[in-house]
Amino acid sequence: MQEASPNPNVSTAKKRREIATVLNQFYMNPVAKASTELFLTVGLVLFLGAFAIRPTILTMSNLLKEIETKKELDASLTKKIAALQTAQTQYVSIENELEVLNEAIPEQPDIILGTKLIEKMAADNRVVINSLSISDLPEDSESTVLFTQKSKQLLNISIRITGDYVSIREFVEALRNSRKSFVVESVVFALEEDRGNKKLGANITVGTPYFGVADPTEQTAKK
Repeated sequence: MQEASPNPNVSTAKKRREIATVLNQFYMNPVAKASTELFLTVGLVLFLGAFAIRPTILTMSNLLKEIETKKELDASLTKKIAALQTAQTQYVSIENELEVLNEAIPEQPDIILGTKLIEKMAADNRVVINSLSISDLPEDSESTVLFTQKSKQLLNISIRITGDYVSIREFVEALRNSRKSFVVESVVFALEEDRGNKKLGANITVGTPYFGVADPTEQTAKK
């Protein structure tokens, strides 16, 4: 008699039941449950990191950079404010001297004031002005011109006077000691005859400095 061969369908079903039983036993184990929860937790963290935490971290990074930039800007502004306060303090300390400086070297040629002062000093020292001439008549600089655009200029005045030696010398000293700056460039003495009488005379060249805009023709000549 031949023995009956086992049914393959029955064997497969039996194996599936065994596998299911083993898996159920595994997942009932506390270690398996903890592993599953850990896997799910890690997956959730990765998901949040990709879609929620990463943008937040980028925003925080940008905010930190912005805060750092503002700190640097604040430090720079603080330095500038301190420099301005120092400049203001220095300005207050010399404010009273600025008027004297402006009188000595004005921002305009001020020809009328200069000639009046020369005439007064001549009268005070008993010398006679025979002639007074100015080589070039500079124009007053416009009020819109900044002081930084100006430079020290010199207005040349030629004076011919007569008087005794002491009076002429005192007149020259008065020019040099005047609050308004006069630069005595040359003094040339000469004997002059007036109606048969000889008198001592002097040709004096004086420069009066002021702050103004240089003549373009002079700048071209210097170059």
